[in-house]
Amino acid sequence: MPRLPDAAGLQARLEAAEQLIGELREAMAVMAGAHRRELEARDAVIAGQAETIAGQADRIAQLERRLGRDSSNSSRPPSSDSPFTKGRNRSLREKTGRRPGKQPGAPGKTLGLAGDPDEIIECAPAECGRCGRDLSGEPAVRTERRQRRDITAPPPP
Repeated sequence: MPRLPDAAGLQARLEAAEQLIGELREAMAVMAGAHRRELEARDAVIAGQAETIAGQADRIAQLERRLGRDSSNSSRPPSSDSPFTKGRNRSLREKTGRRPGKQPGAPGKTLGLAGDPDEIIECAPAECGRCGRDLSGEPAVRTERRQRRDITAPPPP
């Protein structure tokens, strides 16, 4: 049969538990007060920051209004406008989507080279441009083909 604890021991343990509970309640009250003060301080900081943000928002809006002024919406002369801002497009023409110049697929009008020119002129250099050595007997390293066409006189009226 299990032994029952005596009443005096239980009474002492009960009193010790009640004392510990009282101490914990006091500690919680102290911590709650400190926590409340910390929250109040944080709320004050947040309120100050909200005022600062509101003031900065007003200042930004004022500066943006001032920055957006030009000769069309203030009393400033047109010469004070920035040359880098693009004016309004006042053209009523709509874009066709076609690029300027010859369109793809259209026939070209290039003037071709003649197969048998009237005159061929060789322009070989007489000497080297760097060292000055004579190049009169040397073979050509590179050739270019160009063609000149003379404009003929118009027919008499």
